[in-house]
Amino acid sequence: MNRLIDKIILFALSVYTMSLLIDGTGFLVFIYVSIICAALNYYLLSDEKADYTMRFSSVKEKLAFISQILLVIAVFRFSPLIATIPLIMYDITKSRNYIALTASVMAIIAYYSYPVGFLVIVFSILAIVLSIKSEKVAIYYRDLKKIRDDSEETNSRLRSQNTELMNARDTEVYNAQLSERNRIAREIHDNVGHTLSRAILQMGALLAIHKEEPIHTELEGVRETLDSAMNSIRSSVHDLHDDSIDVKASIAEMVRPLNDKYNVRMDLDIASDTPRPVKYAIIGITKECISNIIKHSKNSDVDIKLNEHPSMYQLIIHDYNPVNSDNSINSNTNRIDSSKYKTNNINGNDINSDKAGNYNPESNFKDFGMGLENIRGRVESVNGTLNISTENGFRVFVSIPRN
Repeated sequence: MNRLIDKIILFALSVYTMSLLIDGTGFLVFIYVSIICAALNYYLLSDEKADYTMRFSSVKEKLAFISQILLVIAVFRFSPLIATIPLIMYDITKSRNYIALTASVMAIIAYYSYPVGFLVIVFSILAIVLSIKSEKVAIYYRDLKKIRDDSEETNSRLRSQNTELMNARDTEVYNAQLSERNRIAREIHDNVGHTLSRAILQMGALLAIHKEEPIHTELEGVRETLDSAMNSIRSSVHDLHDDSIDVKASIAEMVRPLNDKYNVRMDLDIASDTPRPVKYAIIGITKECISNIIKHSKNSDVDIKLNEHPSMYQLIIHDYNPVNSDNSINSNTNRIDSSKYKTNNINGNDINSDKAGNYNPESNFKDFGMGLENIRGRVESVNGTLNISTENGFRVFVSIPRN
């Protein structure tokens, strides 16, 4: 916009200068030629650059260079066109066309006459000043946009980092709360619980000694009170301990030994109010699978996926080589059998079937070690289903219904 305003000002000054030289049809021709020249160079030099040195890196720059020289040559052929020198000088300054600049100065000297020559010199100096001013404004504006974009990018990055820090802080606070709950539960169990247990035993001894009434009845009341207190303490301790179990944190802690050797990917989505038996089962199954991976796996990738669905909890642990991406944890090619436990070997046969092909969940299972036996026991304890596949690594798929 600054360049357009500058062009309009210089065009008006050039028209005034030309009015001192010619009139009539020639004057109209001059106006048309001036408009064409100004518009042509405005278009050819419209691209933004870090600087405005003529490098001939584009067709536009080459055409601008040639057109400026031709316009100056036209001044030598038709001297009244000297009034267009300020317009040409504006574009020459912008493009750093020193050949056209030298030719323009020679034209002014060759056709100098007062007052036209003086006006051309003054207006040419004004054109140079306006061109430099507009060039600096364009550079400052471009730098300002860059600073604004960099600032926005920095602010966005800082907001993201701040969010991560806040999440990390919340996680640390949550973990600290869980740890403190666990400590309180342990202290209550070890101190108050044991003290109440001794008091109950002592009360039982007193009841055995003092059978006469009314002291026996009164001691019975005290024992019932102690039993009630013991039950309340036990319930509170269990509640505190249940709240202190964080499945996500526990799995993340168990996975740490795998990070040095395996490419581990985790997708954990489970609520903190999950029932205690389910928590224990999931943590125990995951611990057993990770132990088996460390001991036996020769694969490179481990995927752990834990999702809470409206009707069930789903746990998938798969160690494999990423030859076939379809075998990742997002694959659901293996059917989850409705039986309590069923596994498939690499040939697709049931590893728990006898020679006649009859399904026998107890026949060959022990050949796979106590680890899988423990997994099966934990799955059965929460009425879940288990599917194990040995295709491309070892894949454990556990489904636990929600009550």
